[in-house]
Amino acid sequence: MKKKLAMVCNDAGAVLVIVFAIKSIVDYKKYLASFTSAPYSVWVLMNALYFLIPAAIMFAIGCILKKKQ
Repeated sequence: MKKKLAMVCNDAGAVLVIVFAIKSIVDYKKYLASFTSAPYSVWVLMNALYFLIPAAIMFAIGCILKKKQ
């Protein structure tokens, strides 16, 4: 059971990393400096906050569960 849970955690982390990349590309294509007051790097940092930090947590949980087997 823990092996399957570790695999699910790692897969969920990988999906979050992929979503981060796609969301950043979509934001770049929609970004217009004349309409937004924040630079594009702020958008990337917010995407990282929403997607990469939870992905790192999921990967860490997956590694811990895998080592406890």
